[in-house]
Amino acid sequence: MLVAATFSFVHRYVPSVLVDPIKQEMGISDLQFSLLQGTAFAVLYGAASLVCGLLADRVHRRNLVVLGIVVWTLGTVLFGLSTSFTGLLASRAMVGLGEAALGPASVSMLCDYFRPERRGRAIAVSFFGATLGSALAFAAGGRMLEAAAAGQYASLPWVGELTPWRQVVVLMGASGFLLVPAILAFPEPQRRALAVAEHLGNRAQELWSLRGRLVPVVLAGATVALADFGFSIWATALLTRTHGFTVAEAGTVLGACMLIAGVGGGWIGGVLSDRAHARAPITGRINTVVRAALAMLLSACLLLLPGGWAAVAAFACWQVAANAAYVGCASTLQDQVSGRTRGIAAALSLCMSIGFGMGLGPTSVAALNQQIGGGGDALSTSLLIVLLAAGFATLGFAWVLRRRLARQVSAPGCT
Repeated sequence: MLVAATFSFVHRYVPSVLVDPIKQEMGISDLQFSLLQGTAFAVLYGAASLVCGLLADRVHRRNLVVLGIVVWTLGTVLFGLSTSFTGLLASRAMVGLGEAALGPASVSMLCDYFRPERRGRAIAVSFFGATLGSALAFAAGGRMLEAAAAGQYASLPWVGELTPWRQVVVLMGASGFLLVPAILAFPEPQRRALAVAEHLGNRAQELWSLRGRLVPVVLAGATVALADFGFSIWATALLTRTHGFTVAEAGTVLGACMLIAGVGGGWIGGVLSDRAHARAPITGRINTVVRAALAMLLSACLLLLPGGWAAVAAFACWQVAANAAYVGCASTLQDQVSGRTRGIAAALSLCMSIGFGMGLGPTSVAALNQQIGGGGDALSTSLLIVLLAAGFATLGFAWVLRRRLARQVSAPGCT
């Protein structure tokens, strides 16, 4: 699941590294690019993830993942070959359609492979794929673009005839087919059913009965995603436009931040989540999310400092805090539901996260930037506003759930 998520995020983020070459060749604006990178992906991902969540609770999950890999890999290759804005939108939608299968199926399988007391760390390791894939997209994407511009891929059949940014996208996309035999090599786990499934009539009834707990944690994860996607997608432009970095330099620095800080933050979130769960099984995990939200706010404030390296520090600290919050939200959510609704619960969360994250995150930054003036300093201000607003929202939703779970602990008969 770690490897699959890594490839998934490489394909999801590689256009963000190539934003300026794509804009120049295709003649599109910042707002159009945000629709291309965010909304086109998010709409199909959100709709398909609900269907895939239902399927993950009913069908062979490993094969569902394999089907998704084939679809999103083809979508990435087609993105590199598209010659119109409509074609770019359609291919990004195809990537979203394929990636929608991975999240619900992988979380459901991991919860069947691991006991609750180790579930936070298991989910954290699988989430490392998001960090590794994002880092690889930024670091390798920038270097591959330089190599393509220097003609190093010119001798490759068919690919060599494409423009440099297209060569990068097609080569990265085609690598996804290597995943298929790897995923087919491991078995489908036996499903675990919890006691709650025995006395609730159906999946919809179960989820509805738990809405008071599920809605806050889903919204907390969605607001983390909104700011995280907005920051990640516009970070390269922030460093190149405002602080004079080259695309390769920005990609290398941001990739290192994602790799080190993102993996570290996810692991910290998993460990703290499991330890907090051991001390307080009802409220422990959501307490981790509250602390991570506070760290998100502090990280955003680093953008107020002058200089490019202050922006890099803000991005690195944000990666630690946001990844810890992601893991805390995902493990908290899975603690609330039974074995038969894990897939659809994960799908609902992913649908909201992608809808808010890729659908609104990049676009909100672009729209604010356009209103403020469109310059490099405006981009920094736009990012700060979005990060602070989302951080406070995450903190609020997590605190609401904490209070509700605390009342459950103190209710008569609770142990």
